[in-house]
Amino acid sequence: MAEKERFLSKQDVYQGKIFSVEKRHVELADGSKAQRDIVHHALAVGILPLVDADHAILVRQWRAAADDFVLEIPAGKVDSRDHGNQEEAARQAAIRELNEEIRFHPGSLTAFATVYEAIGFTDAKIVLYLATDMTALVNAKQLPQDHGESLDLLTVSYDEMAALYQRGELNDQKTLTAYFYWTNWRLTNGK
Repeated sequence: MAEKERFLSKQDVYQGKIFSVEKRHVELADGSKAQRDIVHHALAVGILPLVDADHAILVRQWRAAADDFVLEIPAGKVDSRDHGNQEEAARQAAIRELNEEIRFHPGSLTAFATVYEAIGFTDAKIVLYLATDMTALVNAKQLPQDHGESLDLLTVSYDEMAALYQRGELNDQKTLTAYFYWTNWRLTNGK
């Protein structure tokens, strides 16, 4: 049977703009000691923006951690611009990210999953949404993109996304989860 570790102490090792690192000392069930390095990260959001039942908008951007361009759903972190409880703040962040990244506002925004991004070493969680009934935003209502953000927008059909998956070209966890959700959503909505 799995056993809970007992917390002994912690030391803050690093505090950055979007994450911090903690060194945690614990006692295991057998009495031995262990160290856990934990990355704490702000809550994030990701959005599957459907133009219609058969088409979604993806972004392609350079990701330094992957040292490559990555095709993904629009996403970002909850920050000081987002207010209210965690659920309200995440919803505001999703609406803002859709505006900043793809210049649309959702008529309907439905949370479909909250998942840990890499539970082995970080508490980072992401709330995933389905955005439908979207309206294109005119210049006066567009928010500025984040500093240094450079995106290509791609409208892909469901079949094109399925082909990307089958070729192994979807390698972003949130985008894979969104693709699987879209597959199920289409099945339950008669597509």
